[in-house]
Amino acid sequence: MDTNTFTQKENGKKTTGKRVVIYFYMILILLILVTTATYTWFALSKTPRVSNMAMYITAPAGLELALTPDSDEWGSQISFLDLIPETTPLRPVTWSNADNRFYAASYGIDGRLTHRWQALSDEVNANRNNHEGYYCVGTFYARTGENVTVSLSPAAEVSEGVAGSGTYLIGTPVWNAGEIAHQNAGLGAENAMRIGIKITYLDTDLLPIEDSSLFYIYEPNCDTHADGSVGYVPTSSIDGTNTLVPEDKLITQTHSTWTEADPVQNGVQIYEFGEFTSPAELFYLEAEQKVMIQFYVWLEGQDTDCTNRIEEAQILANIQFSAAFESGSGLQPIYPEESE
Repeated sequence: MDTNTFTQKENGKKTTGKRVVIYFYMILILLILVTTATYTWFALSKTPRVSNMAMYITAPAGLELALTPDSDEWGSQISFLDLIPETTPLRPVTWSNADNRFYAASYGIDGRLTHRWQALSDEVNANRNNHEGYYCVGTFYARTGENVTVSLSPAAEVSEGVAGSGTYLIGTPVWNAGEIAHQNAGLGAENAMRIGIKITYLDTDLLPIEDSSLFYIYEPNCDTHADGSVGYVPTSSIDGTNTLVPEDKLITQTHSTWTEADPVQNGVQIYEFGEFTSPAELFYLEAEQKVMIQFYVWLEGQDTDCTNRIEEAQILANIQFSAAFESGSGLQPIYPEESE
């Protein structure tokens, strides 16, 4: 064997050895990314999702809700399941206020974020129980018989062992007969959930008035985190801003929790509700005026608490409006000729 042939073989062995080492470290890096990723944007397996959500929307006397603007059936409560399919899942997305739309993360073949974002739309990606479904949106309408300012109502306990009234979002307590205790089926998703509230005024023909829309983001449980730490951490936007929407359009609320009753009973918990840490006012409505209200519900991928431990989460939420009437009343039903 001549010297050149020997040298080529030795160089080939060294090259192969280097490749093996490189491949090993590439596999090790990918394994770390998949198994120990902290944030949803950096994980490929067990993508977090909310598979079951119960939410109720309630209005006070003097403010009425309906599923269509010309409905003959106006009332004080709407179940979110009247607005969306029950099986609609939530997968991580993020809101871009600059583009007025949601985006999902895109990954390369190496499992890393590509820094390119998949633009989503209500028509294709909302209320879908397939691979294209990411978030959900429900549309309903409100009317009043007198001038009123509408806000989100603070949460309050109704009675011991019974879920409260007002506005809150918690992980669903699910009874585990084997453990003789309830388990938090939210799995931490309650810390990463967001509800967007879009209000659009209607004209006399019940058509949306252009450029009249207001968009707020309600952030429940804003001060608790999956790692056990406490304190509000703003969720930065892919638009380059510190918050998803301007601060005057962000409604934050401290954490709401439940604990077991004493003695432990199936279906009975003790609730402690969070408080708003920002103004909760939404819109002003004149007598006989109607608005279209759209509720967007999603799992916020930019939130530090949107982690893989969520997996299949279950959420219980209650949204209640409060109304401040200019007349100072608001206790009588509106449109009395329809309620007789």
